Amino acid sequence: MATRGFSAPDLTNAVEDFVGPYKLALVYRHVNVDEGPTVHVFGPVEGKEQEILRFDCFKKGPHYHPGIAYLNEPVHSIDASDPFAWVLAELGQNFPDYLARSQAACELPSDWQAVTGMAIEAFRAQAAEWNLSN
Repeated sequence: MATRGFSAPDLTNAVEDFVGPYKLALVYRHVNVDEGPTVHVFGPVEGKEQEILRFDCFKKGPHYHPGIAYLNEPVHSIDASDPFAWVLAELGQNFPDYLARSQAACELPSDWQAVTGMAIEAFRAQAAEWNLSN
């Protein structure tokens, strides 16, 4: 598992939604020689909103960062033919597990799957505008 630092997120033109105290934000990023959608998850960490997760659904090297608010956390590869669809499915089914992996408090509302589903639909609509398949 590789580790590396990270850059502060640029949420210009992001599609954003909330699931309880967690903000989910979707942007399209160009990083070095790679590009693709990025899903950011922000939430409460020690009384401040910080980035908890980052899913980079890049064309050449899709990966995610659990615990992104903390420098040099592990980077995990996403081994899926459609990384963006994989991320949406994972958040829709396993959001609490990803919060736990990031050592973040799980403060999701009881209807988190329904609320997350609404955010996912907004992200799918944006991806359609970008002409991404999912």
